[in-house]
Amino acid sequence: MSDGKLVEAYRNGDKSAWDTLCKRYTVKLFRFFVNETGNREDAKDLAQDTLIEAMVNLSTLRNPESFRGWLYKIAKGHLAKYFRDRYKSGINEPIDDSVLETRAPYTAPRDQQPDNLVIAQEHLDIVHSMVDRLPKSEREVFRLKFADPEMPQKEIAKTLKISVDAVKTRWRRGKERLRGQLEAKYPGEFTYLFE
Repeated sequence: MSDGKLVEAYRNGDKSAWDTLCKRYTVKLFRFFVNETGNREDAKDLAQDTLIEAMVNLSTLRNPESFRGWLYKIAKGHLAKYFRDRYKSGINEPIDDSVLETRAPYTAPRDQQPDNLVIAQEHLDIVHSMVDRLPKSEREVFRLKFADPEMPQKEIAKTLKISVDAVKTRWRRGKERLRGQLEAKYPGEFTYLFE
C-alpha cells in the first residue's frame, strides 16, 4: 500500500496504518540520523521524535502522496535543532565507532562471494568518508539517498527545498567528484560503483 493510502487510512481511523508507516520509515530515519550525527542513541531519539511530530501534525499534510518528503523535512528540522542545542551546550564529542555497523546497506556486485563481505563493508566505509568531503549541497543529496535509496529525486528536491534539476546536477557533480577522489586514492577498486 502506498504512503498516501496509508495516510488516508490513518486519518480515517485505521491505527494500524500508522504502525505500517512507522515500520516503513523507522530504520530509514535512524540511518539518516546516524549518518548525520554519528551517535546511535541520539539517532534513535531523533527518529522517534520525527515520527511523533509527523503523527501529531499529519492533519496538516495537504498531499498524502508526498508523505516521505514531508517526513524528511521534519527530520531535517529536528537535526538542525539537535546541532543548535549541542552548539549552545558546548558539546563536542567524538563519533561513536559503532556507527559503522548501521550505515546504509551495501549491495555487493553479483560476482562477490559472501566471504568478501568484510571488503564490501570497508568499501562502504570508504565511500561514506569520501561523501563527507563533498561540498555541503552535494553531500545532502547523497546522505538522503543513502538513508533511503528508493527516495525519488522529486522528494529529495522537496526535502531540500530545491528544484529537481538542482538535485540531478548535485547528484551528477557529486558522483563525478566521488569517482575522481576514489580513483585517485584507490585506482580501479571502485569502478563497479559507477558502471
